[in-house]
Amino acid sequence: MVWVYDIEMNRMSILYDDDTSENPILTGVDNVTVSAQGDVLVAEDGGDMQIVAFAPSGEIVPLVQIAGHEGSEVTGPAFDPSGTCLYFSSQRGAGIPPTGGVTYEVTGPFFV
Repeated sequence: MVWVYDIEMNRMSILYDDDTSENPILTGVDNVTVSAQGDVLVAEDGGDMQIVAFAPSGEIVPLVQIAGHEGSEVTGPAFDPSGTCLYFSSQRGAGIPPTGGVTYEVTGPFFV
């Protein structure tokens, strides 16, 4: 479940709840970051190893999926100061010893 806190209204609401969908786009939601355009990027803890963008318009767009990293999770999505590079990691990358991981960089622009 992903919650949104509206600081002006001092109110919380649900942005995404995988329990309410028959076929959820994300399972095991974990890490969250926000783009300069206001898109909320959510990374999975397991699941399909995706990062999905939730646009202010309500549109949901899968951005990235890591393949071949069974037993891992997507961690730490973050943008560089210019907002043109998205960084994220797989805790246990494919072909890497169990204590290792791998970090990725994807260039944008990032907006939905």
